[in-house]
Amino acid sequence: MFVDVYIDESSQTQCRYLMLGGVVIRTDAAPEAAAKLIESRSPELAHGEMKWGKVSRSKMAAYTRLVDCFFDDPSFVSAQFHSLVVDTSKVNHRAYNDGSSEVGFNKEIYQLASKFARLYGSAYFYVYLDQRNTNQTPEDLRLILNRGRRKAGDRRDWPYRRCQFRNSKTTPLLWVSDIFAGAIAFHLNGHRTKQDASPARSELSDYILYRSGVRNPKIDTAKAGKFTIWHRQLR
Repeated sequence: MFVDVYIDESSQTQCRYLMLGGVVIRTDAAPEAAAKLIESRSPELAHGEMKWGKVSRSKMAAYTRLVDCFFDDPSFVSAQFHSLVVDTSKVNHRAYNDGSSEVGFNKEIYQLASKFARLYGSAYFYVYLDQRNTNQTPEDLRLILNRGRRKAGDRRDWPYRRCQFRNSKTTPLLWVSDIFAGAIAFHLNGHRTKQDASPARSELSDYILYRSGVRNPKIDTAKAGKFTIWHRQLR
């Protein structure tokens, strides 16, 4: 079985909690699912990228349909969303990451990507990351991931077959990763309870947690499922 993994982040800077989110879906189902997302944004958002940072009252219906697509549309029956939370106040880049926040960030991507291999024991992965500026290439990450699986005793021959950057503007499944991660971070970083909180983002984040069945995003969910949250304990 081949599956696609679409990973994006939220609140990477100036917030206590860093969020990484990844949508996993069977490779053969991904094109239809992406088409459904494009269809769901009309008429309020006929063109352009859907992002957590662009949520507004006038486009709420489109964002709500995107959420409903993930949970209800048959093209998403194989899709799951898994997230990783890092408390950046406990990160020591000097001691563990060669003094580099970039190295630390890449380690968290490695942790989330590795979770998919543990959950899908017979799958092979095409990993797509939101395009960003970094001195480490996706191919470097692919090699490290495969070596990590070999060290863990994984018998699959190079389970991570592809690791590439993708432009989120033209990759609809990255929209889901970004929006779901943003919704969780909105609660964890305290934005939801601020007096000047965006009404549209408040409503959308509440709706996403309602549809996912998550009552308290500060607590880990089950490791597997349609929608999961993992607060990584740093050593």
